[in-house]
Amino acid sequence: MDISAFSDDNFEVKDWINQTFRTAEAQENKDAFVSSTVMKLQLYVQQVNSALEETSQQVLQGLPRVMRDAKMIHQEALMLREKMQSIRHEIVQVEKATGNSMASLEKIDRIKTDLQTAKEALHEADNWTLLATDIEEVFESKSVDKIASKLVSMQQSLSILATAADYDDRKLQLEGLKNRLEAIASPQLVQAFTAGDIEQSRKLVSIFGGMERVGQLIKYYDRCQKGALCQQWRSLVEVEQDHSVPEWMNAYYDLLLNNWHKQVKWCNTVFGQATSLAEVYADVLLNLDPSLNDCIDAALKQHTQQLSFLAQLKQITKNFANNLQVAVSAQMRPSAAAEPDPALPDAIDEKFPL
Repeated sequence: MDISAFSDDNFEVKDWINQTFRTAEAQENKDAFVSSTVMKLQLYVQQVNSALEETSQQVLQGLPRVMRDAKMIHQEALMLREKMQSIRHEIVQVEKATGNSMASLEKIDRIKTDLQTAKEALHEADNWTLLATDIEEVFESKSVDKIASKLVSMQQSLSILATAADYDDRKLQLEGLKNRLEAIASPQLVQAFTAGDIEQSRKLVSIFGGMERVGQLIKYYDRCQKGALCQQWRSLVEVEQDHSVPEWMNAYYDLLLNNWHKQVKWCNTVFGQATSLAEVYADVLLNLDPSLNDCIDAALKQHTQQLSFLAQLKQITKNFANNLQVAVSAQMRPSAAAEPDPALPDAIDEKFPL
């Protein structure tokens, strides 16, 4: 007999009885089957009752122990809560004490830093005074290296004295001394740049770089280049007086292109950059003596086909501008830092506004 259906939540007694009595065994002898089924059910009921009684007995026996365990757990929970409150209070106290300690340490550190800064400022003020006292004697030696070394030391001292009350006066004094050194070094600068002396030029770049005056050095270089290029034009015109203006221009433009390639390498070696050579060339072309305008005006008086002559000069100049633009672009392409400087083509267009 299957009694598993009794545990079903949707158990129906009628359905179970009807299903049980449909079996072949029930149909053969209904009375005997009923008696047998009732007896089996009674046995199952007795077994269930025995199991319930045994389980109840076990529960009753274990209940005091469960109560004791529950009481102990409750007491432990209370103790744990008190312990946590105590720990929380200790944490608050530690945080408060730590905060006060950190504030004190920060204050002490600030005081220490201020004292250290004041100490360094006093030391550098003394150092500045000594350097300023000795500088005139060093200037008398005319040694660019020694003077530059002193000025670099004064500059380092000045950077630490940035908050001093007389900082501006000291800065003006230092700038004046730098100007004096620049005046002393200017003959060496002109000689080194004019001769293309790489070793001497790099030495001077290092000296002026320490004084943060490389910009001034590049201006000297630009002036030397302008002077040399203008002198080469004068020499060209004087030596080749029997040549025509187009021949002068072709020769001079070739000279400028060759100069470009040479000076780009030289400047990269000495300055670490190509400087603004295109601007130098533009300025040179605008300040030639005799000027291109004067030469062209004189040549025009000897030509009957003036428009054709001007077109020829225009084309020569455009070819030069394009060639130089290509050279500038090629020099800048590896770094891709910027577009080529348009100063030279603009200057050339001003010369020949056809």
